[in-house]
Amino acid sequence: MSGAIYSDAWYRIAEARVSLLPGVRASRQTYRGHRWVVLEDAYAHRFFRITPEAHAFLLTLHQGITVDEAWQAYLRKFPQQAPGQEEVVQLLSQLHISNLLHFSKGANNVEIDRRAREVRTKELRSKLMSFLYFRVPLWDPDDALAAMDRRLRMIPAWLLVALWLAVTLAAASAVIGEWDRVSSRTQGAFAWANLPWLYLCMAVMKVAHEICHGLVCKRYGGRVHTFGLMFLVTTPLPYVDTSASWTFPNKWHRMLVSSAGMLADLFMAALGALVWAATGPGLVNSLAFNVMLIGSVSSIVFNGNPLLRFDAYYVLADALDIPNFYQKSQQYWFYLADRYLLGSHAARTPVDSPSERKWFLSYAPISLAYRLMVSYAIVIFVMDLWLGLGLVMLVLTLYLLVLAPAWKGLRHLVGPQVQAHRWRAWSGAGALIALAVGLVFAVPWPHSIQAQGVVQMSRFSVLYAPLDGRMERAVIGHGQTVSAGTPLMWFDPTVLILEIEQTERERDELVAQERAALARQAADLSPLIEQRVAKQQRIAELNRRRDLAVIRAPHDGRFVALEGGERQGAWLGQGTEIGHVLDATQGYQFVAVVSQERARELFASPASEISLRLVGQADETIAVERVVLLPYQIDRLPSAALGWLGGGDLPVSTQDAKGEKAAEEFFEVRMLIKPDPDAPLVLAHGMRGVLRLTLPPRSLYDRINESLRQLVQKRYRLG
Repeated sequence: MSGAIYSDAWYRIAEARVSLLPGVRASRQTYRGHRWVVLEDAYAHRFFRITPEAHAFLLTLHQGITVDEAWQAYLRKFPQQAPGQEEVVQLLSQLHISNLLHFSKGANNVEIDRRAREVRTKELRSKLMSFLYFRVPLWDPDDALAAMDRRLRMIPAWLLVALWLAVTLAAASAVIGEWDRVSSRTQGAFAWANLPWLYLCMAVMKVAHEICHGLVCKRYGGRVHTFGLMFLVTTPLPYVDTSASWTFPNKWHRMLVSSAGMLADLFMAALGALVWAATGPGLVNSLAFNVMLIGSVSSIVFNGNPLLRFDAYYVLADALDIPNFYQKSQQYWFYLADRYLLGSHAARTPVDSPSERKWFLSYAPISLAYRLMVSYAIVIFVMDLWLGLGLVMLVLTLYLLVLAPAWKGLRHLVGPQVQAHRWRAWSGAGALIALAVGLVFAVPWPHSIQAQGVVQMSRFSVLYAPLDGRMERAVIGHGQTVSAGTPLMWFDPTVLILEIEQTERERDELVAQERAALARQAADLSPLIEQRVAKQQRIAELNRRRDLAVIRAPHDGRFVALEGGERQGAWLGQGTEIGHVLDATQGYQFVAVVSQERARELFASPASEISLRLVGQADETIAVERVVLLPYQIDRLPSAALGWLGGGDLPVSTQDAKGEKAAEEFFEVRMLIKPDPDAPLVLAHGMRGVLRLTLPPRSLYDRINESLRQLVQKRYRLG
């Protein structure tokens, strides 16, 4: 016998006369060696999973006998497998909610109705709380999908698989070969001009995604009666109800239904990648890139993430043979708290087999942490669009994730379930709360800041083209040692010489006009003198720039040319970077980038410990000295390698093609590198690294409070 033998609510349903509705269908399934029965209402399209023993008991119910009579008879016939009274009450209540029961008129079903109303109230409250995510059914696509399925059956399955593999592999090869272009293009995908096209591509791809779910469901005998719109954070997107696949006895068929949309996304992304790689700049190229970006990101980050209740979650649940995986993981943690923290010996575990425990133990906390991160990102996104709506969503999120569970736990502590051991329950709950409060408010946790940066020689200079002109020749070759003042390369000053000659003629003409004004009218003399002086200053400036046509080494060091051989004889614009002069005799320094928020902490309390690790040499910790935090903000990165366009993590301005201007201002931390002569360390100008600055320990509350205040002040100008 499963569950409690007797129930305090039994008298309320004992005389009820109920039975399963005539249209209810039963499908048998196997999960981890255990048999289950899935009940389906063919008309309302509702599903409910029960044990074979519970199903056998339900089959004995009919309008001619009461629930108590049927239970007593089943108990005498099958004493070992008969359900307990509490399980029967719960089972009938849930079936009533799913509209799978038929009641005889005048029957006493008060308890079933009461529990059903409680569950419906919870469902309604949940829907109201998730007002930014709701669905609107529009159309019954079953006949259309059936017609499409008949045509697709003419194509062999192996041919579809081969086509999918060929296209995705070809696209992967094309993307890998153009990875630099992909990285640089991704940043501009969210520009305002591209957002309408991005949403259009997403909507069309989502329709194809949902149709593929429906087609695979039809292929294995399921019915698809609902196509509609779901509003996800006020964004309308299509959806298809393929819950009929829950009755499939073959788990691989259920997994294929769940993964069909992801496979379609990847196929469309592959087609987009091939079109993008084969076309030049234009609308078609932009649309193809949008398709590639949406198809790959949605498949990997969202639908392909089992921590969210999207496609991959259902694939994982079927692969593990654990239906309702998320709910049962939560229930298992509640069971552990109830059994071992509160001391409830009557608590029932949701584990059906020992192998499920490790999955329940790991999935619930990881999924909760990820949901918190996603909820935080969504709230920030909505607040950026509409502050008022974002604040409402923030309150609802806190209620659902914090206040509602806390209220549920409090009701459990004062409820009849812990009446026999209330002192133990309150003591355990109090100890847990005290521990949490202490960890958050009292315990100082280690605190550090990580900053990305680059290695630079302590003395180096960047050489730029001094004028618009053609590079005539380069005297010094790449990598040669030079002294201060050594000529490195010459630029053709012809354009400057012509401009100087033209300006000199204009100056001479003004001199002649001055002399004529002296003879005619002195009032005309003053403006002519001003113009002549301006021309003379312009001539001096042009002569100065002509002298700069010869680029000389600003100091001793090694000359590094940037494509010097290729650029010789080429026309270069003023300000084009053409080379470096590096002086290794002064040692190396590391220049790191620190955000405005983190810089405030460094100004308030200097770092107690500093460590530096370079990319590719992470096993070696480098000592540093003379750490200096520059007391002003800048927006020019010390190296483009730190920005998105250079493969780094720092966002850069979309207006800067070089990728050196950061999206927001930052502070620089500079320090001298003091390498250990015995360590196998290689230093080179431009190498990337990560600087770790250890700060005084702080409580979690202080850090979270400060981060939130900075966020509100920075993004919303509040406080």
